[in-house]
Amino acid sequence: MRRRVRAASRLCLLLALALPAHPAGATQADVQMLDNVFGPRVIRVPVGASVTWTNEGRSLHNVTADDGAFASANLEPGGTFTHAFGAEGAYPYHCTLHGSPGVGMTGVVLVGDASVPGGPADVGPGRETPPSLPGPTVRVPQDAATVQAAVDAAEPGGLVLISPGVYREAVVVTTPFLTIRGLDRNAVVLDGGFELDNGISVLEADGVAVENLTTRNYLLNGVLWTSVFGYRASYVTAYNNGDYGVYAFDSAYGQFDHSYASGHPDSGFYIGQCSPCHAVVTDVLAEDNALGFSGTNAGGELFVINSEWRGNMSGIVPNTLDSELLAPQRGIVIAGNWVHGNNAADAPAKPLQYPSLGIGIIVNGGRDNLVTQNLVEGHDNFGIALLPSPDRNLWLTEGNEVRDNLVRGSGDADLAMAAPTGGGDCFAGNDFATSLPAAIEWRSGCGSPLRRMAGGNLGVAIGPLLRYLEAQAGDLAVGDWRTRPAPPPQEGMPGAEQAPPDPAIPGVAVPQPFRIRDARALDVRSSPDVPKEVTVLGTPLSAGLAGILIGLYAYALPLILYSAWISIALWDLVRQDAVPNRVRVAWMATVLVVPLLGPVAYYAFGRSPIQRSLRVMLVAGGLGIYALLAVAGVVLGT
Repeated sequence: MRRRVRAASRLCLLLALALPAHPAGATQADVQMLDNVFGPRVIRVPVGASVTWTNEGRSLHNVTADDGAFASANLEPGGTFTHAFGAEGAYPYHCTLHGSPGVGMTGVVLVGDASVPGGPADVGPGRETPPSLPGPTVRVPQDAATVQAAVDAAEPGGLVLISPGVYREAVVVTTPFLTIRGLDRNAVVLDGGFELDNGISVLEADGVAVENLTTRNYLLNGVLWTSVFGYRASYVTAYNNGDYGVYAFDSAYGQFDHSYASGHPDSGFYIGQCSPCHAVVTDVLAEDNALGFSGTNAGGELFVINSEWRGNMSGIVPNTLDSELLAPQRGIVIAGNWVHGNNAADAPAKPLQYPSLGIGIIVNGGRDNLVTQNLVEGHDNFGIALLPSPDRNLWLTEGNEVRDNLVRGSGDADLAMAAPTGGGDCFAGNDFATSLPAAIEWRSGCGSPLRRMAGGNLGVAIGPLLRYLEAQAGDLAVGDWRTRPAPPPQEGMPGAEQAPPDPAIPGVAVPQPFRIRDARALDVRSSPDVPKEVTVLGTPLSAGLAGILIGLYAYALPLILYSAWISIALWDLVRQDAVPNRVRVAWMATVLVVPLLGPVAYYAFGRSPIQRSLRVMLVAGGLGIYALLAVAGVVLGT
């Protein structure tokens, strides 16, 4: 079992506060330079990889290796510096304007299998053994003046019990199986003062539970766990932090419950890069965030259930990205949720989140997810939408089931499926009024043989695409996470002072058993209907002239080509009286069948990279034959 880290080595461990933003196998990684922290502070890359630092703050910053091996000039806001790492090892660095080696604005690049400087060797998920007996209680400020001092003094299985007060510190947890608990959820406040990076960071320490307290005003995250087995956040409030509220990355066996998040430019609650995750998000409330819940490349025994998601830009968004491992996202159950009024254009947001505005539940490039028994209402664009995720790869939705939901009051459509898809997405038993494409439960019903074919509506993707282009142009007028209103007091944890330590022992204490409610039967006031958007072939008029033209082009071009092809061929056939009937029949069959060869061949092959390449070649070949025969028809007819 890994024991507590002594103060002499803790300064080095402070370098390792945040999650890796890129997979360990990536050959290019990025680090933000904020005022005045590096985010993330620790990043692991393979030998030979390059790291690029970008100044996203408002002050001058630089990157200087502690041993002088590399250094940048002072970088203006927007400036970048790139360095390649050719040998395994740990490379600590700092900004000379706002720190010094090991102090202030510092970070570390871990190359290959290098360990964190000064850290214990037995760090990593699943390496710590649960304690046989609960440890003692360390009280703040009675036994230790600060939360960090109490965490350092606590033994595995122990309890850190925090009295009411505002604690202006960033807490790093490297001791496993701790329970960190406030005596009053609303009065025990960890405050970053818009200067510190994370409220509570649990670094590769299994089984840590955080309970009954508030985190606010941190440059990055309120509470986060990185690379652990066993985590829990209960009765936690996180608001107005610069990235996420409550966050678990590269971790398994966890639970978020009875918690609240608001005012985050990414998501209020996040679970990412895990498969299987063995995790539950239940009985939480998220509002005034860019996304209520985000789950990048996360799934497998992951349940987002029995919660309320309101007044965000969008509600629940499992998604696939190439910037993290384990793509594509697959296997989340989204059930029993009340998702309503997620149309907050003035919520804090980043460019990547803005396109999801006005959508309740989005499956973004994910596969094999189940969305069921949710009440989804009052969204400007779509209630539930399946959308592709364009990144370095184009990730299509595939095999998702949307069944038995009540969806109402949506501006464009209650149910939507964007083209292209990978096939196998289906809809059944939903109570809804409108869909894109029309008759979605007939064309893509869960019992229909047609659902195996790719489908969807090209117009569904136009709105998010235009919002993405708007965001990339820098024209966003979104809210500032630093100035969002504070939430009202939240319900506290019962018996916080008397309850014994309750560490998040994986597979035993977390995740806890649950029952999914049927949110369709909730006795709640109906969200007001939003105005129905007028559409042209699935493209909303609000998309503007350019968007309508794109939508018309995407819909009309295949029909125009097919009609022209048949018209030319048949016209040529009619005017040649000497052509024998058997030739006429063969020519007619060719005219009608050749345009279908590409799509048929596409679905006849599997999904490995080689097979995908064969698909593309066959589609291209079919279209090429299509074009040659059309030309031949014109030539023969002259």
